[in-house]
Amino acid sequence: MQALLSEHWHALRHLRPRLRDGVEPLHRRLRGRSWVLLSDPVSQRFHRMTPEVWRVLSLCDGRRTLDQVWDAACAAASDDGASISQHELVQLVSSLHSNDLLQSQVSPDAGEVFERFQRQRKAKFKQNWLNPMSLRLPLFHPDAWFDKQTALARLLFSLPVALLWLALVVPAAVLGAQHWQALTENLSDRVLSASNLLLLWFVYPAVKAVHEWAHGLAVKARGGTVREIGLLFIIFTPVPYVDATSSYRFPSKWARAQVAAAGILAELALGAVAVYVWLAAEPGLVTAIAYNVILIAGVSTLLVNGNPLMRYDGYYIATDLLELPNLAQRAQNYWVYLSDRFLFGAKDAEPPLASQGERWILFLYGAIAPVYRLLITVGLIWFVASEYLLIGAIMAVMAGWQALVMPVWKAWKHLDEGGSLARRRDLAKRRTLLLIIGVLGFLGLVPLPFYSVHQGVVWLPDEALVRAEAPGQISAVQAAAGSVVARAAPILKIDNLPLQAELTQAAAALAQTEANLRRAEVAEPARAIPLRSELAARQSRYDEALARVTALDVVAATAGRWLPDAPTELTGRAVKRGELLGYLVAGPTDRVRVAVTQEDADMVKHRVQSVQVRLMQTPHAMLDARVRREVPGGGFELVSAALGSSGGGEIGVDPAKEGGRHSLRRVFDLELQLDDPSPSAVFGDKVWVRFDLGATPLAAQWLLRLRQAFLARLNV
Repeated sequence: MQALLSEHWHALRHLRPRLRDGVEPLHRRLRGRSWVLLSDPVSQRFHRMTPEVWRVLSLCDGRRTLDQVWDAACAAASDDGASISQHELVQLVSSLHSNDLLQSQVSPDAGEVFERFQRQRKAKFKQNWLNPMSLRLPLFHPDAWFDKQTALARLLFSLPVALLWLALVVPAAVLGAQHWQALTENLSDRVLSASNLLLLWFVYPAVKAVHEWAHGLAVKARGGTVREIGLLFIIFTPVPYVDATSSYRFPSKWARAQVAAAGILAELALGAVAVYVWLAAEPGLVTAIAYNVILIAGVSTLLVNGNPLMRYDGYYIATDLLELPNLAQRAQNYWVYLSDRFLFGAKDAEPPLASQGERWILFLYGAIAPVYRLLITVGLIWFVASEYLLIGAIMAVMAGWQALVMPVWKAWKHLDEGGSLARRRDLAKRRTLLLIIGVLGFLGLVPLPFYSVHQGVVWLPDEALVRAEAPGQISAVQAAAGSVVARAAPILKIDNLPLQAELTQAAAALAQTEANLRRAEVAEPARAIPLRSELAARQSRYDEALARVTALDVVAATAGRWLPDAPTELTGRAVKRGELLGYLVAGPTDRVRVAVTQEDADMVKHRVQSVQVRLMQTPHAMLDARVRREVPGGGFELVSAALGSSGGGEIGVDPAKEGGRHSLRRVFDLELQLDDPSPSAVFGDKVWVRFDLGATPLAAQWLLRLRQAFLARLNV
């Protein structure tokens, strides 16, 4: 509880303060409560206060002394019960003075004014120039130029134009969804190629110029002023901006939200036109420009500009419609309050709540928004670094400074200087140190389960796989697809004329040698010995040729239901030796084939302690398994197309090759055997395989995964 009297009152009691000329009070009603906003036309900043505080401030008319103001406030408080202490009045006057909202009969101290000017200029300089990834260059005052377009602005923000906008954008959105795969296929290579980056460098500012122009027109349509236009250099790309903060003076929240949404609406209209052009035009420069416009208007709007979790247009739309001004800062302050109050025990800490209904909104926004912004930043860096490692590294350093170093520095400043911790500062520092040690100890020392999870398919034993033992052309299908065949039953017949001719020649040569041997044994016994050696060699060649010809008749090695591998007609198809022709399925199987990525192959080989399989049909049941066989060296051919991205799997495959089995990176094929075959294990179905790699601290797990990600994604 604050004291009624203030020790600084004697220094201020004779002042006759009043609001500076031009400062205007704006009355608002937000979430059922009345508020007063002080609008500063010089800085274009707005300061919110309760009606009770405004009633006290309205007594400061330049004629009353602060003593008289307090007496009048106390007299008025006897009627409504809302009193103000000297301490609170001193704080109010100091806050307004520091924001240049007050003036009094005392001439301002030149040194103080200069110091405040220097501080404001330094803050503006830091905002504009000390972020190399987003430099800000103000150019000129554009209000007169926008005044000439007032009639156009009112026309554009009317109901008929809104209906035309819907008629333009909705069909384009449907077409974009229908052609989503074509739009997103091989995205990184298409966007980050050197030629497209040059084109994007010109297209992006043009699209954003239309975006900012729409903001300015929306302000003019409602009678506001546009006080500044300039350039932002985002990753060294010039992007225009306009200052639309005067829209905050509009009493209607829908008008304020319209100004914030104008840029998004303009971009979506451009994106819609670009979709039509991209679909109609022939491949070339026009379609390349259209594709980049679609990318800018679609991706940036969905993930960044139109998302309320990022502090761009979507954020201001949400804060206006929800009537939650300064949501991001207040959410951050609310989390600071929670830490001060419940972690450090600071009972003097006050929550930044305007109403109790804001509590959960501030809590959730403060928890989700920073994580989302970090994910978007990391994703962008990862996307760029995959093609340009040096630029990605520079962006990572900048992002690390803003996302990690600066928050830690601000947290330390709060611990060292925060007013709510004045009585518990040493305790707060000790608890923070213990918390950091505890978290680092948990991450680095406590072993936790470590798994490697991969997709697999239910497979069959080797004898159930029907392969071509010799090359040739299928001439006859002797077992219908889906029919049950017995062991040794004929399935396919393969013709190979060169093999059959070779067998005929080998048979004739063998018969000729046998006849010569019989004659030599009667007439020339001395020739019999070499002829017997020749006969043995020709007999061996004949047996080999006969075996190859016999192998042309494909028979079942085991009983089962015959399922061809190819869904097309088999007759007339050319096959290679060892090529998979089909399967013989007989009841439940105990085999699983899993494709392990190269990053995890060594860990699975040396650290695996147990293996569990989860079937897609029965995801609640875990089946124990063991590694039965591993194909050494790995390869690029998947055992089943279901494991590849074209078949819904996780492993990227080469779209240029048929079959969907050629992986873009090396994989290791493992065959597992289930301890207990499950009736639900249907051949060809996908499964999840979890390899238990033993308990490992989280820090070691994260470092390992980070290293793998760099090796796989960045090729370093």
